Amino acid sequence: MHLEKIRLFNFRNFKELEADFSKGLNIFFGDNAQGKTNLLEAIYFLCNLKPVRTNKEQHLIFFEEEKAYLKGVFSTFFGSVDREIWLNLGDKKKVRECGVEKKRFSELFWQIHAVFFSPDDLSLVKGKPSERRRFLDLIISRLRPKYGRYLAEYNRALFQRNILLKQLKHNRTLISALEVWDEQISELGTAILKTRMDFLEKLYPWVKKYYLYFSRDERQLELNYENTCFTEKILPDSFREAYALALRKSLPHDLESGFTQVGPHRDDLQFLLGGRDLRYFGSQGEQRTLCLSIKFAEMRMFFEVTGISPILLLDDALSELDKYRRKWILEENKEWQVFVTTSDISAIPDDILKKGSVFRIEAGTLGRWF
Repeated sequence: MHLEKIRLFNFRNFKELEADFSKGLNIFFGDNAQGKTNLLEAIYFLCNLKPVRTNKEQHLIFFEEEKAYLKGVFSTFFGSVDREIWLNLGDKKKVRECGVEKKRFSELFWQIHAVFFSPDDLSLVKGKPSERRRFLDLIISRLRPKYGRYLAEYNRALFQRNILLKQLKHNRTLISALEVWDEQISELGTAILKTRMDFLEKLYPWVKKYYLYFSRDERQLELNYENTCFTEKILPDSFREAYALALRKSLPHDLESGFTQVGPHRDDLQFLLGGRDLRYFGSQGEQRTLCLSIKFAEMRMFFEVTGISPILLLDDALSELDKYRRKWILEENKEWQVFVTTSDISAIPDDILKKGSVFRIEAGTLGRWF
């Protein structure tokens, strides 16, 4: 799978842009603040329908404009797939694929996926727990469609339970209604917990492998799932019972706060290197290398499960690596389409430049260099 063409209108600092890309390596170079990262974000947004650097999609629209438009033409095993996105201030985005409007993420063509890495974005390691849960939920939903339905149903049940908790402060006669939501939440939450833990068990060996390769640090790297329902290790068959018990024990705190305090919506990931928690005590270099390793592990997991190579987006990532690892990323990953940004074109060897498509970005315009 690869992106053949892109068209942008009023997206970030691109007033209008249209470009064709090569199947393998594509390099964007230019000075800072010219639009290199914005173009990577456009590709990511077309693939995953999620912004990279903001939680508000309206921020993607060109300054003082009200609408934006993106179109990507993708080559897949099943033929050409075109995807269009419309953004409007004060309205939800609209997505159309092969001429048909899509209302749900699950309706979209499943092969299209992108992995984005920037050394400046350390939120996956040192950010809020919600950032790590978001990472898990996005990639698992792509690999296991049922998981997305579990999440949606869980969030609806959680919302209703939280409403009821607030009502119980003033009317305790409603307490019996809590059992209905607790039963739903424990069932759906258990399915989410099992799926996340199973996914991490398969992801961890790849993270460990890439971290050792990129850092040459032989200290033990651990990836743990921090579960708010139960801390002791129990068999998966006992998850639901333990979850229901955790909800009962947490009820006094839930009633006081008006929110459900335990469950997958509160869980987190822990990264240990030589026993140190990298979220709080890791150096920026260690955190960046871990982020890069997780993104490569995500890419590998997607390929292992689906047989499809996702698009790899590397924003100024080459500065973090020595020349041997740069060469491996740019030359050895021949089955992946790779987009790389750099402000220093001389950092890329001439023999590699000749194998890819090179574009210069200046003030929101894109031109083919050679």
